[in-house]
Amino acid sequence: MNIHFHGFWRMDWGFGNPNMTAALIAMLIIAVWGLAYIKKWGFWMALILFTSLGICLIHTFSRGGIVALGCGLLPLLWTAPRPWPRKRIIEVAAAAWIIVGASIYLQADSRYMQGIVKEDRSITHRLEIWEKVPQMMVDAPAGWGLGQSGKAYVRWYQQMEGNEGFVSLINSHLTWLVEIGWGWRFLYLYGWLTVLSLCWPNSELPWFSVPLGIWLAFGTASIFTHVAESPWLWILPGASFVIVLGVRIRRHVWLSLSVWPAIAGVSAVSLLLVYWIGSSHQELKIRGSSHEVIIGNGKPEIWIVINPVIMGERYGKVIRRYFQTSGKTTSLGIVSKLEDLPEGGDFTVVVAGSVQNADFINLRQRTKLILLNPTFTPSEIEFNKSKSVSVYLGEFSQSPAFYAWTDLGVVKNIEGKGDFLPNWPELILN
Repeated sequence: MNIHFHGFWRMDWGFGNPNMTAALIAMLIIAVWGLAYIKKWGFWMALILFTSLGICLIHTFSRGGIVALGCGLLPLLWTAPRPWPRKRIIEVAAAAWIIVGASIYLQADSRYMQGIVKEDRSITHRLEIWEKVPQMMVDAPAGWGLGQSGKAYVRWYQQMEGNEGFVSLINSHLTWLVEIGWGWRFLYLYGWLTVLSLCWPNSELPWFSVPLGIWLAFGTASIFTHVAESPWLWILPGASFVIVLGVRIRRHVWLSLSVWPAIAGVSAVSLLLVYWIGSSHQELKIRGSSHEVIIGNGKPEIWIVINPVIMGERYGKVIRRYFQTSGKTTSLGIVSKLEDLPEGGDFTVVVAGSVQNADFINLRQRTKLILLNPTFTPSEIEFNKSKSVSVYLGEFSQSPAFYAWTDLGVVKNIEGKGDFLPNWPELILN
């Protein structure tokens, strides 16, 4: 699907996302300046490629790509031979003006000014999400699970009036830091700082500014969008780092031993700061992981097996809204599968809709049950008077077990409702 801005196509090299394309182009622009360190004519070739790729970058209309390029060029400017020849300055300035002219022609400047002159919802969404990241990390010490950060945010942290859905936190670094545990979070920060330190240029290896610039551009682009999920974008940074390691091994040039504990210290202090920020913004007490969520203080007296068909995809907001309006502080446990329920325990289990055949054994062992529009019959869970069972059925529910449960006299009919029960927390908690 092609994406346009003001009638102009946002360039996409098959990634399906112009921001990924922009991240690759920004890294390529940095990489081509490596030619200037190889041959004398390399400067001219690099300048031509810089201009061409710069126009392509403008054609993506990606603001994150522009910022990534700016950060990636800093090491090159820092290590460039001084004083800069006047001729070279004029040539680079001419190339820059050509790129600026392309930006004006494509009206990309209006895209870059969004969020500065007037509110841009894409920027506002990012800021709203990123503000919750420290709390999300504190609430899930072992991480929310790979691929679950966007869902966790929408269910438990997004503002009540927000209707947008997210599959990530629109930031590769923050997405992964939220999805993994504290140990892996430390290793993630340590790894990035290690790579940047090993790529750091010096007087003997000034061309290391190119690999450093590539990694800075890649890391910066990953801040504004979840672009690092594409394995293709790792090829250029990975190749440049392999070259750096090869040179260091061959020349026996390594970092000072004092650098390694310093990197560890910076990583640890950064995470401690995040923990302090996240702990100071606790609203509703949440303890999350990849397989369960506990709301409220203390040990849950009620465990809910979620069924989105009956409870809605955004069941987290429904629960939060109930707590806000009712003022109750009941502790709830929430899982997606019956097998994730704690073993034993004297608590009530809420089950909605259908269950898998293999789950019936688990369900039969429970003595306190609340069933919402169950599609299974009483005999399938070996119902008897020794069990405490409450059944809620929507008046227009299509459950095939509707009459089997109704005949037992344990059913509470919900007038005007079908299979979907929008106010289900009120049924089980009031």
